[in-house]
Amino acid sequence: MSNNPPPLSQPLHILVTAGPTRERIDKVRDWGNIFTGRTGLDLALAFLHLGSVTLLTSNQQHADQYDGYSGGAGMLGVETFSTHAELQLLLEERMTSGDRVDVVAMSAAVSDYKPTATFRIVERTKRPDGKESWVVEDVSAPKVKSTHQQIAIAAAATPKLIDMFRSNWNYRGVLIKFKLEVDITEEELLRVASASRTASKADLMVANTLAMTQASSGIPSGAYLIDDAGAVRTPRAVLAQHIVEWTRAHLAEGVK
Repeated sequence: MSNNPPPLSQPLHILVTAGPTRERIDKVRDWGNIFTGRTGLDLALAFLHLGSVTLLTSNQQHADQYDGYSGGAGMLGVETFSTHAELQLLLEERMTSGDRVDVVAMSAAVSDYKPTATFRIVERTKRPDGKESWVVEDVSAPKVKSTHQQIAIAAAATPKLIDMFRSNWNYRGVLIKFKLEVDITEEELLRVASASRTASKADLMVANTLAMTQASSGIPSGAYLIDDAGAVRTPRAVLAQHIVEWTRAHLAEGVK
């Protein structure tokens, strides 16, 4: 898909992903993360001022409440996913359909790993080099038994969906990447996030630490908006609004 910036008088089509993916350990257990998709929903609603929005979310409550919601310049359509594979399929369908997508905001909290097997830990031995040797027994089952004293779950890395836009799908529209880090300084966050933005060829990076998402941490909540011009710390209350304003300005600059 090769998109040129549209005239700003023309409503845009924006694609937003939101919420966590969940990956099955067995038929009754899974793993995921602590996020809810609220940031992505806020962003999707704010983007309605620029055009129509498709929200792909794992939050069924958000889908039930907002699918078909209209406001500003467009309407919000919502579809749901659960796993990394389901989100990847939804994205691939949209990015290869031939329909125009002007802006993609990948705020979904996507799992980096997918469970592949479950093992009972029989023995753990510390080695002189600081590493450990484990003796394990594969106890993978439709429902892993609860009688094991310790288990370990093996997992394989999942594909980086954000990196597929510029490579696999040849997407040339506006790409907004989100990144969260834990237990690092904001200075280190800026270094890591800037490098990550470049690696994914994203136009804008929205980056924060876990402490920046939690009001109880004593650190003002919010995120950094990072682009070619530098980084700006943005309060959580106006984050979605500022991302939309950045997008409008970025597109205006592109059509001059």
